[in-house]
Amino acid sequence: MNQEAIAVDTSMLSLEDVSKSYGGVHALRGVKFDVRPGEIHALLGENGAGKSTLIKIIAGAVAGDSGEIRWHGEPIEIRTVADSMRLGIRVIFQQLNVIPHLTVAENLTLGREESTFGLLRSSTNRRHAKTALERLGLTLELDQPASTLRVAEKQLIEIARAISSDAQLLIMDEPTASLGEHEVTRLFEVIRDLRDDGLGIIYISHRLEEILGLADRITVLRDGLRIDTVSASDTTRQDLISMMVGRELGHAIRKESHAKERVVLEVNSVSTDSGLKDVSLAVQEGEVLGIYGLLGSGRSEFARALFGADPIRSGEVILNGGRVEYGSPRDAIHNGIGLVAEDRETQGIFPQLSVHENLTSASSDLMSKFGWIRSSDAEELSLAAVENLRIKTPSIDQPIWGLSGGNQQKVTVARWLMRQSQVLILDDPTIGVDVGAKDDLYRLIEEMTLEGTTIILISSDLPEILGLADRIVVLQQGRVVGILEGSGLTQEAVVRLALGE
Repeated sequence: MNQEAIAVDTSMLSLEDVSKSYGGVHALRGVKFDVRPGEIHALLGENGAGKSTLIKIIAGAVAGDSGEIRWHGEPIEIRTVADSMRLGIRVIFQQLNVIPHLTVAENLTLGREESTFGLLRSSTNRRHAKTALERLGLTLELDQPASTLRVAEKQLIEIARAISSDAQLLIMDEPTASLGEHEVTRLFEVIRDLRDDGLGIIYISHRLEEILGLADRITVLRDGLRIDTVSASDTTRQDLISMMVGRELGHAIRKESHAKERVVLEVNSVSTDSGLKDVSLAVQEGEVLGIYGLLGSGRSEFARALFGADPIRSGEVILNGGRVEYGSPRDAIHNGIGLVAEDRETQGIFPQLSVHENLTSASSDLMSKFGWIRSSDAEELSLAAVENLRIKTPSIDQPIWGLSGGNQQKVTVARWLMRQSQVLILDDPTIGVDVGAKDDLYRLIEEMTLEGTTIILISSDLPEILGLADRIVVLQQGRVVGILEGSGLTQEAVVRLALGE
């Protein structure tokens, strides 16, 4: 559908003067927003800008305090998720909704199972599931339990389920966060096909290049206000950043290396039952060592093995010249190794605990005297961490589940800063993190390496890992297929290795 046709179409969905407050916090303030048939409308803003609240109102998960919603020009009320779904609105939330004890096929057809006289038509449902996978170019086993899938695979299941339904409006919240380059390319092809078929698509991402290359229009929110709605073809990355953060960013990508000659960590011929095969590498003090690979390459498995979460079947890990013997994450922590996990929701935070308790969860032994926690010292460190990382929270006693995803991620990083870990593993640390928060994290990486901390950075974002890493180790199917550095550190070289060329 061309842009002239789009321009005269009546909006599929429009919101006028929508507001929402939680206590004294204004999540949305008089926001105007619309999406048209056959359009990709990107929604952009820092964490806490109001994007998630706006999406939840459209999805029927929460009710706005005021304002009007129209569907094809007619005023409507969306009180529940069922109301939203009856209209043909489908949402892929950033928090994954894959049911772990069901199979891939059962998750793909969940809520849309075909039956005869109350009995499920298994062969028909499996055929629908297979078709949904094929549309995204996936080859997952239909009978595989969802609990065994990686985060990226779960995300693809969510996407396949949503686009295989009879949707009129599709909302995608950070759909590429855990995907590799190949999966992203295929997903974009599908999204453009859906747009050309007349679907309206609301697309949320913190990856500005992605939005500029995919969207037709872009709406920017900041502090609950709509700053502007612009045509993607008439704006630039810097324009979007200025609208989003209202300030200059100083450490977009770290270029200067702080690596020293001393080798801090060696991994020698490590293999695991989780799929690592004879992995060997060495990391220097103050170095940022990048780990890159496509879906199923073993990136997160490497992080889990190094952190003691997955047992090492053979090989050895040497830290500061001595062999590390550990059988659990607790042992890794005491040896000075920290991990910011890929799956923040289930492995990175304690949702019901406060920001303060999450910050100090890895350092209680360092803050105690005769077994008693020195509360004043702990609170002082937490307050300093909140200020240094610009963590947006009403107080350090706020339950962490109430923070936006980017602020939750800042807490998980700050936890290891408080611990003063010698080796910090960052597994896709900027998933769901806005440009302002990314800038803060990049600044911290530079400061940590300058002080001698060794960083192992696993990332799905090629520009990010190319900009931050001193060297990049490329994995494929659990094996090291190449180590790139210096002039050989290019996007083409990384991708070719990752694809096995």
